[in-house]
Amino acid sequence: MDVYQTEEEQVESLKKWWAENSRSIIFGVGLALISFFGWQSWQENQRSQAIEASDMYQQLSQSMKESKFEAAILLADEIDSAYSNTPYAALAGLQKAKAQLETGDRKAALDSLEKVAASDNNPSIQHVARVRAFRIRIGDGDLNGVIADIDSVMAEEKGVNPGEFIGQYEALKGDAYRLLGDIEKARHGYIAALRNATLDRRIIQLKLDDLGPPPAGFSGESTEQVPGIEK
Repeated sequence: MDVYQTEEEQVESLKKWWAENSRSIIFGVGLALISFFGWQSWQENQRSQAIEASDMYQQLSQSMKESKFEAAILLADEIDSAYSNTPYAALAGLQKAKAQLETGDRKAALDSLEKVAASDNNPSIQHVARVRAFRIRIGDGDLNGVIADIDSVMAEEKGVNPGEFIGQYEALKGDAYRLLGDIEKARHGYIAALRNATLDRRIIQLKLDDLGPPPAGFSGESTEQVPGIEK
């Protein structure tokens, strides 16, 4: 037997159902449309911000090439303020630190690099900033502090993994120990750096050679065991 006896009963039933459910349906459809167009709007805004940040970063790079360091610093600050959610903010921070060094403000450069290193950004950019900050601190005589902080990185404390930068960190430890006059530990640092280095192998080898021949019974690994090193 048919559920509905006549077409009129079907129409009346549909009218009744619509009257009872129309508001919730309209609300649901409206919410879906708002979500869809909101997502589209957000994506478009992200694309627009990335383009604007890219254009401003190009201006910053040009200012650096033309040695307009004060202008570069101002542009870097603007990128950090307006486009902090883009990768250009961290890159601008690196450029800002370089400009600050060029103007002789080492403290400000260090602050800029440490800000990038602490940011929630690309890990490689963070390591670049941290390595550059350590170099400034070594130049300023904070040798023991740098060694302690590098040991913290090597121990992967606070979720920091040295990754492919381990060779650069070891080389910095070698530099710090050499300046402290601890030649044996400096030698250990340079040898460890050579074992892990992806860049500057020749420079590290020259630093190691500059320490002179190791003493009898030196416990470090010979560079003859390090691949890619010609003696």
